[in-house]
Amino acid sequence: MSPNDHATAASAETGETAGRAAAGSGGGVPSDGKAEVQASGQARRLLSRDGSWWWNGRRWIPATTEDGLWKWDGGRWRPSVNLEGRRPEDLAATLAVLAEDRYAEAGAYLAIRVGDWQPEGGLQDLADQAREVGERLRRIEDALSSDGQAARGGGILGRRGVPYGDRRQLEEERDALRSEYRALTARVGREAPQPSVKEADDILGAARALDERAALLTNGLAEVDEAERMRADSAVAAQKALAAAEEARLKALQEARRAVEAAEAGHAWAVAEARGRLRSVLTPGSGELKAGLGLLRLHATLLETPNGRLPAAGLSAYADTAPQLWREHRNTLSDLVLLETPEAENFLTALSEGSATLFLLITGSTGALLWASPPGQEKGAKRFAAVVTEHSREAIAARHEREARARKAENELEAVTRDRSGIEGSEAELARIEADASLLGEIDEAKQRLERARADTPDLVDARRKVQELVRKVTASPEPLQVAR
Repeated sequence: MSPNDHATAASAETGETAGRAAAGSGGGVPSDGKAEVQASGQARRLLSRDGSWWWNGRRWIPATTEDGLWKWDGGRWRPSVNLEGRRPEDLAATLAVLAEDRYAEAGAYLAIRVGDWQPEGGLQDLADQAREVGERLRRIEDALSSDGQAARGGGILGRRGVPYGDRRQLEEERDALRSEYRALTARVGREAPQPSVKEADDILGAARALDERAALLTNGLAEVDEAERMRADSAVAAQKALAAAEEARLKALQEARRAVEAAEAGHAWAVAEARGRLRSVLTPGSGELKAGLGLLRLHATLLETPNGRLPAAGLSAYADTAPQLWREHRNTLSDLVLLETPEAENFLTALSEGSATLFLLITGSTGALLWASPPGQEKGAKRFAAVVTEHSREAIAARHEREARARKAENELEAVTRDRSGIEGSEAELARIEADASLLGEIDEAKQRLERARADTPDLVDARRKVQELVRKVTASPEPLQVAR
């Protein structure tokens, strides 16, 4: 310890003695504020001039922690670097940078004290290279510093400043040499054996302490990252399992719904087909042309007339004069005369005049027809009447057969309409799948697995706890220094 440092401690003790003497002589008791100021000043006087040592009443002890993060101001520890509130990642990076600074500081000291620690082999070459780069850096800094003074003072001893282009080149070279010098001195500090030189070893001790803490934090963060990765992997796997379970149920439901839709479509198609068959039986169409007379056309199933259609089954046809037809079919003709059609007017004229004009009377279950035969077509009218009457019997037989087919078609339509067994079976299967406990259970289990996977695992909790403990140790203030008793 330097004499100046000891002098500081001695003056502190003298001041303390004088204070006690003043108190004992009744010189008055200072106020609390003055006492605190006096105590603070007394504490500062116990520090060495550079603040690196503190006199505890018996001996000088370090006033800086080994890692250099805390300094004792005589009354409490103060952080030399603000680490409070930093994230663990940033804290680890800061410690690593501080450690690198310490290695570089120690390496710079060792590079100029090679003779004191006598490195060998590659380390000797590395130290020499660091010293050479440091000397080049100092020369350039001196040149730039002298140039700056010359520029401000109009020249030193008549020297002119460095030209702008050369100065810029020197500044670029200085910046490059600073980076190289820092890298070289940091390597020297890291590779230097211990013991080397006491001053450097003290700095290296702080560097290695910082490096160790940075490594511990980095390793702890790596454990946290690994635990989080494993948790994330588990969560992804659980999420996939949940998606697969939900997809399986959704697929089963979709297939069941498609089955219901297909059953409903099949049922609707079957009903439409049955209705079509019934309609085709009930409406067979005109059928084959059997005979014709003027605008009259007799087909297999119906008689076409200018005034409409009559079913062929059950028709009766009569060809005779008006008086004869009136005598035999008075009631039917009376109804037709009431319609006042042109044929009815012609019939009344012929009836009142006793004309020999031939009229064709056709009757059936749905209506009757009166038609006047043109002159010269009397024979044709009689033949047509005979064909209508004769074909009527065939049409009746065909109608009975058609009615039987219609009843059968009606029964088929009713049966098809009533038969919803396919739809009901598909709907029952859909309801079963919707309530399927196994499918729902797989989804619930997958959700529970996902929830567990997303929760913090014991490894993650432990890794985070370790990191927080390391952070607490790094950022926590050391125990206060005590005065020896």
